[in-house]
Amino acid sequence: MVVDVGTADKLRIYVLAEDYAGYNSPFLAQHGISFLIEVKFNGNTRRILFDVGSYAEPVLFNMELLSIDPKTVDMIILSHSHFDHTGGLLGIMKKINKEVPIFAHPEIFKVSFATEPEFTYAGIPPLRGGSKGEIEKLGGIWVLSRDPIRLMPGVFTLGEVSKEEKVGFEKNVTISLYKLEKGRLVPDEVEDEIGLAINTKKGLVVIGGCSHPGIVSMTRKAIKISGIDQVYAVVGGFHLISADEERIQKTVEAFKELGVKKIYTGHCTGLRAEATFAREFGKNFEKLHSGKVIEI
Repeated sequence: MVVDVGTADKLRIYVLAEDYAGYNSPFLAQHGISFLIEVKFNGNTRRILFDVGSYAEPVLFNMELLSIDPKTVDMIILSHSHFDHTGGLLGIMKKINKEVPIFAHPEIFKVSFATEPEFTYAGIPPLRGGSKGEIEKLGGIWVLSRDPIRLMPGVFTLGEVSKEEKVGFEKNVTISLYKLEKGRLVPDEVEDEIGLAINTKKGLVVIGGCSHPGIVSMTRKAIKISGIDQVYAVVGGFHLISADEERIQKTVEAFKELGVKKIYTGHCTGLRAEATFAREFGKNFEKLHSGKVIEI
């Protein structure tokens, strides 16, 4: 079903956390992603915090350098449960210090882990990310949905990307994890990842955290939900760091077929994939880094 998502008047994205700080930069880097997404519509301004990095302290440091008061955050989106996207939640919520909705998938609290080269817990770190109850006591209102949700004019979450919605070459995830289901060990295909899309006057802007369901599949989901087939930009980590050359090239080709104008990526995308995007998209490719501001 196509949703009338509306249109945002203006969009600004601040990169608050990224694996790369940039050249000659005062900003702090960390393993993870966090974006402050500022949306203007009908004379209103709303600020969405999309992911919170591994640790709160570098995010808050970068917010201060960018003159962003955490109390101006209106809502939070957690793309998926992994620690490099959720670890800063507790510290940041203490600074936001008010009631805010937190949008995520119902499986955000799952027990997920790697077993190679040794057992490593991959989910929300309890001491840094906080428990469900701790976050609620600080004002967090959990909005856990498998379905897309319209947040404001032009802005909507993508919801869960089902196996049937994935393009062929993205049906297998590029990460090896397990999760527990009723005490049994099963492969974790990171079904809990949700993305965000904003319809601007230039077209759709699709934002992913790690894009484990596949960034092309997520972009197609944004088109399917909105009925808008003009994609201006794709932003975030694409988790191609361990992908083979064929998958990287197919991702590039799919973006070109979809008419994507701009690529902003980093984090888990990987150097080989970034180099391919840089070569194929030229000046329309930009590497993400802490402190970067994207104006659309």
